[in-house]
Amino acid sequence: MGGFECSTQRRPSGRRIDVIDATAHDRFAVQDYARLTASGLQTARDGLRWHLIERVPGEYDFTSALNQAVAAREAGVQVIWDLLHYGYPDFIDPFAPDFPEQFARYAAAAARFLRGHTDGPLWICPVNEISFLAWGAGDVGYLNPFAQGRGPALKAALVRAAILGMDAVRATDPQARFLHAEPLINVAVHPEAAGEGGERRAAELHAAQYEVLDMLLGRLHPELGGAEHYVDVVGLNYYPHNQWWHHDQTGHRTPVPPGHRDHRPLRDLLADVHARYGRPLLIAETGTEDEERAPWFEMVTRETRAARAAGLPLHGVCLYPVVNHPGWDDDRHCHNGLWDYADPQGHRPVYAPLADALARAQEEDGRGEGERPAPSVSFSVPDLLARVARAAPTIAAEAAACDAAGTFPVASFRALSDAGLLAAPGAPGLEGETLLTVLRRVGRASLPVGRVYEGHVNALHLIARFGRAAQRERAAHDARHGELFGVWNTEEAPGLQLEPAPGGWRLVGNKTFTSGADAVTRPLLPAELPGGAGRVMVVLPAPVPRERFDPAFWQPLGMRPTVSLRADLTGLTVEAADVIGEAGDYYRQPEFGGGALRFLAVQLGGADAVLEAARSVLRGLDRTGDDAQRLRFGAVAARLEAAWQVVLKAQRGLTSAGDAGQTRSLAYVALARELTEDACLLACEATERAVGARGLLAPHPAERLLRDLRMYLRQPAPDAARLQLGAYVLDAPDLPDAAVSVWDGEAGW
Repeated sequence: MGGFECSTQRRPSGRRIDVIDATAHDRFAVQDYARLTASGLQTARDGLRWHLIERVPGEYDFTSALNQAVAAREAGVQVIWDLLHYGYPDFIDPFAPDFPEQFARYAAAAARFLRGHTDGPLWICPVNEISFLAWGAGDVGYLNPFAQGRGPALKAALVRAAILGMDAVRATDPQARFLHAEPLINVAVHPEAAGEGGERRAAELHAAQYEVLDMLLGRLHPELGGAEHYVDVVGLNYYPHNQWWHHDQTGHRTPVPPGHRDHRPLRDLLADVHARYGRPLLIAETGTEDEERAPWFEMVTRETRAARAAGLPLHGVCLYPVVNHPGWDDDRHCHNGLWDYADPQGHRPVYAPLADALARAQEEDGRGEGERPAPSVSFSVPDLLARVARAAPTIAAEAAACDAAGTFPVASFRALSDAGLLAAPGAPGLEGETLLTVLRRVGRASLPVGRVYEGHVNALHLIARFGRAAQRERAAHDARHGELFGVWNTEEAPGLQLEPAPGGWRLVGNKTFTSGADAVTRPLLPAELPGGAGRVMVVLPAPVPRERFDPAFWQPLGMRPTVSLRADLTGLTVEAADVIGEAGDYYRQPEFGGGALRFLAVQLGGADAVLEAARSVLRGLDRTGDDAQRLRFGAVAARLEAAWQVVLKAQRGLTSAGDAGQTRSLAYVALARELTEDACLLACEATERAVGARGLLAPHPAERLLRDLRMYLRQPAPDAARLQLGAYVLDAPDLPDAAVSVWDGEAGW
């Protein structure tokens, strides 16, 4: 990632700093964002300047930010927007009782503006570095309003403002996501100040870095209104001066140099943060000045690769800033960016050593310039499960927050993409029982994620089975680049129709239960050809516009993060090349009926998670030795394993059965549906009895897991599946002497 410095605070002299203006980033935003993409930087941090936007209280003019927003959108760069980066309008008093409400009104206006100029999810950093701002502006009089000794009060006010601001943004865009950027520090006691008092003070200063996030999560000062859903991603700003020796005399406080025994590796600091919060992580700022720029960046990228290899959900490193800028205090030329000041045409000289270090880091990370290479997937079960395990911490970290807010788990699917699991379906090898095993493990991590991932798998398999070579190649290319597929079949009468249009077709109608909604960027839609010519599949080449979804449709008991809305598709067009297969292919057997095995695998994964939640409760109560509990969960384990073995056997039957055996194999799929539903319901009932009323209160994980599983079990046409099963059993011919049951057949069963 690349970050544009956007500070706007006033100096003690009264002069306001405006780094965006000083670097001409607002005037040359088009060139700046083009440079980012040319350098392989597809994500950025940028900022709004509140003092220019709200010159008159309650009146908002975003002209000052328009160039940046438009340029980022046209360049295809995803931006995390800072709303308050140290500066604010002169009429604002951050100590005033109404400051949080003033900020919330501004945040709501900013969300409306940014939503109109943003493709994809809206990302916001409400208040940059609350910890540092509270210290600089409230404790030591360095930043406006230059208070001293009032840091805790200012910190609380800024946290409360961030909370109300997030509420205001979500009222405009319920799927907005938030980054909180805080300094990552390590404080060691100075050798001259060693002793109980010095060590205690150093430890207190070190622990203080967690106060803001604890407040936002409601773990500290809950009266501020914090809660788990206010922290999506933890951003960590890390610079050479972020590790220091504490001394009561300010002049003796000095940075701890890398290599010293008191200097902790970055990977260890990141591990501490993840152990405390369990959230996705991001190095939200890192960099230094002059000739140390490249070596510092190389050190940071080495440490972050080590952190990721250790399983930490670290999703990016933001080189900050990417453009040199004047110093805060003295206007000196700070040589800390990838590029220098712009000439009159917007050209910025590059600092070659840092550019080379960036290119090496991208090559090492597999994300250099140009097309993202296909992931190297061995398709062995251990390798695939290891890939799921790498994504699982991120999936788990945002599960509760996405459920509470009803938002799509964007970070989870980025983690699946990073693990190569979005690109894998449809390729040779990830199929059959191997695929079912992967789906079960994803479902165990999160049923909503498993549901949407299963739809992605289904779409890619349909394209691989019925699409032409060019369509298969395009789908594989899109999946490698993180595009999310899905199958939207359910619809309200009269259903989705195709009308002839120049070069292709015009859609008329709707789809309901559009799992993933606008997060699915490549939806596959069964639709009716004119004149009763049959039903074909079309793939939309872009996401459905957000305004076409009806969020009021989706008010479910569980599975909220799937965001399965109703979509009005009338007027959208597709080309002839977007039509997959021939009429009737979507319902072609045994693929159509056999596809149920994939969602059964996800459901069984959800039951695994429910069972684990119950076991955790019983362990905490020291009741795993209770005979009643052992009897109860012994029955659950037997049912779940029996259902799983039938699912696997059904998959083998589909693979080996010819046309003559199709009726039997599909009836066996219906048998798998029956056993899986019974086993999952028994797991739910046993867990509810085990955890009791306390375990069914949010935010206990069991409460969410049970809601999700009971909801997901309501798959379409359960009675039709039972009828199919019963008809096969009753109509089966008499057993030959060599047969044991009606299911005996070809080898492989």
